[in-house]
Amino acid sequence: MSEALEQVVIAMFGYMTELDTVDIDRSRTFTIEAKGHDMHSLLFAVLDEFLFHFSTEDTIVRDVRVTDCDLHSFKVTARGFGERFDLAKHPQGTEIKAITYSNMQVHTDKKTGRVDIYVIVDI
Repeated sequence: MSEALEQVVIAMFGYMTELDTVDIDRSRTFTIEAKGHDMHSLLFAVLDEFLFHFSTEDTIVRDVRVTDCDLHSFKVTARGFGERFDLAKHPQGTEIKAITYSNMQVHTDKKTGRVDIYVIVDI
């Protein structure tokens, strides 16, 4: 689940710009903590925390590491790595206004452990 959460956050930022243009500035590294009451609300909270940080701190994320993932109490701690968003450097992609619950899906294959996440964002 940790890797799936990391990848869905990176995919969200991939809508916003071309991630190969984003470097990692260690001074812009930050930590988020998210909490939910079920898997969907936890996923929403994780994405919303990263989107909020982008909106308030102008940090575009290229890499994410989940440092703690407690699926019994639906809590996640994660670190975001990137740099300050700069239109002169980062091509503007699609502006994401909000995360939505619309058709949100989390599928876990019990045999392989593979997790697939589907999220629709408001643009």
